Amino acid sequence: MWRVIMRKIFGLIRVCILVIINFFVFCSVFKAEWALGITAIIAIIAYLGEYVSLAKDQAIPVQNLDVYYKSKLETAYQLLCEQGKSTGVDLRYLRLYMVPDERINAYSYGRNHIGVTKGLLALDDASIAGVLAHESAHCLAADSFIKRILFCDITLIILGLSIMGFLSTGFLWIAFALLCFLGLCGGFLSIFITGVLSKMIRCFFTGFQHISLFIYQITVGIISRNMEYSADRFAAKMNFANELAFFLNRFSVEDGAPKTLRGIMYASHPASKKRIKKIEKYCYTTLSEEVD
Repeated sequence: MWRVIMRKIFGLIRVCILVIINFFVFCSVFKAEWALGITAIIAIIAYLGEYVSLAKDQAIPVQNLDVYYKSKLETAYQLLCEQGKSTGVDLRYLRLYMVPDERINAYSYGRNHIGVTKGLLALDDASIAGVLAHESAHCLAADSFIKRILFCDITLIILGLSIMGFLSTGFLWIAFALLCFLGLCGGFLSIFITGVLSKMIRCFFTGFQHISLFIYQITVGIISRNMEYSADRFAAKMNFANELAFFLNRFSVEDGAPKTLRGIMYASHPASKKRIKKIEKYCYTTLSEEVD
């Protein structure tokens, strides 16, 4: 039970730190009242995003499934809870859904909602339970909540840069029109120079947008990969290491094409081989400590 509590506390601390950082960053741009309001709106969006994602994926609650899929999901969940109980982890609070998708996958939507695809339910109960153990770790650590906050942040940054670029070019052309009206400038050369300056301003703000998006993608990629490793370790601690490693080796979708530098930096999930090696390393280390 202490593992669940510690992981929940860890997730809550991370969320609080991120929210506080957001508030102070916004305070450097806006008044404190505005900064507090924007931070609160982002937190609300991140919270409601859990339910929006469920609706978007057309996730079906386990109690509304037909007999076969309901039985499969409940059996795997029971196996997860039994294994969790033996390792001191209480996961009875989870709410399960089936996503009508033939692909093999699973999703952590937020605090306690997990969705598994229709394709995943074709696997054996132990493999499904292993995947559920992995996704439950994301729920406990509030990983989805953190990602949604970061997404809101980059959306605000890009939107802000777009508005600043639009206002800057608009101000330039208004100033040009005013000068023409006063007879201080005019002619083709003035229009050409103003057009060039306007284009330079747009390029400047567009460049900042691309740089911001680049930094965001790399940062989220690094954070997401660490989240996956952490969730794998949690599943391994619940004694689902073999089931998870089997699933990653057999069913994880990775194309065989060579990975580009861009693809490696932006990837939200580590390569399955790396994940399996880390799971094996964790199991070996744990076994060695028990023997010693």
